[in-house]
This record gives sequence, structure tokens and C-alpha cells, in this order.
Amino acid sequence: MTENTKEIFGLGKQKILEEFFPNKKYITGLVIEISLIFLVAIGVTFGIVIGILYDNKGTVDFSSSLILATFIIVGVGVPLYILSLILIFPYYNAISYVLTTQEIIVNKGFLVKRTKIVPYRNITNFVMRRGIIDRIIGGENFGTILVETAGQGPQQNHPEQRLVGVMDVSGYTEKLRGILSKMKGQAAISADTETASSLDDEVLLVNILETLKEISNKL
Repeated sequence: MTENTKEIFGLGKQKILEEFFPNKKYITGLVIEISLIFLVAIGVTFGIVIGILYDNKGTVDFSSSLILATFIIVGVGVPLYILSLILIFPYYNAISYVLTTQEIIVNKGFLVKRTKIVPYRNITNFVMRRGIIDRIIGGENFGTILVETAGQGPQQNHPEQRLVGVMDVSGYTEKLRGILSKMKGQAAISADTETASSLDDEVLLVNILETLKEISNKL
């Protein structure tokens, strides 16, 4: 892990520990997810059309249902499916993760660029998630890292941020936990030093007052 500095928009220069990107297998995962959604939409469309064409006698014209459902799927569903597949690539290319000495920076969005900053001081834990699709396309060590923060309330189930498409997800999770432990340890040492310094000052003042009292009594 090499350290360098980088100008980050809106944040000035920061010391970068590492910058990485989702693995290309994430594209395959998105294609599978969109295809499954499309198949479910086809089934739902047929079900709705059959329900609409159901007559009062309890019979349905399956030929008419098939024609209407096919028209809807070909006219609306297929163009949306193709458009979704095309947009996967700019969406994937817009994702990047930057680990600095102070925070995790997540860049997303190809139409509207979004930069999400999660300071280490707010982070409580990192959780690995490896779904069925993740294990199929990338094995047991491919998945998502969920970033949990202290600001999450009891009714807030979603994580502060998600690092998706991470290959060697267990290794990166441990690396992030190590950085978090190091950064919070340094903060704790700094706080303890400030406390000790203030206590030393207080003891010094007490000693000075006692000395002045002794001098005053002798006079």
C-alpha cells in the first residue's frame, strides 16, 4: 500500500493510502440481475394481461392475452432492457474508491457525479456480503463491503456506504479494519495526551497556590 498525495475536488490535497475500483466481474453480476428482473417483468406482464382479459364466465382468450402481452414486452420491455444493458458500462466506469488517512471516499454516478465521504471517526464496522450471484461469478471471495457508522439509528437498516464488486473482499475488509483501528488508536492517543497535559497543568497550579500560601504564612 503506497502513500501519495492527490488533489480531491472539494477536499484539497489528501494523503492517499490506496485507490481501487470494482472488479469487472461486477459488470457480469449487473447483467444477470437486470436479466432476472426482465424475466420477472415478463411473467408479471402476462399475469396482469390475463387478469384484465378474464371475462365474467371465468374464461380467458389466451390468444388475445399472448398478443397483448407480447406487444407490451416488445414495445416497452425490450427497449428498457437494452437501454439498461448499455448504461451498465458508464455506470461501472464511474465507480471508484479512495482510502485516505482520514476517510473513505466513494465516487459514483455517470450523469450526476456524486462523491460520498465517510470519515473513519464515524465508522463502527465493516461487513462482508457475498450473495448467490457474487459466488457464482466470482467465487467465495467476491462481494460487497458494507460500511456501518455510528450515525445509523435503530430503524436505519441500510449501511452508510457500500463498496460493490470487490475482489478479495475478505482481504480488503481486514485491510479497512486495520486502517480503522490504526486511525482510531491514534485519535485515542492524542486525546489521552491532551487530557494528561491538562491534568499536569492543574497539578502545577495547585502546587503554585500551596507555595504562595506557605510564603504568605511566613510573612
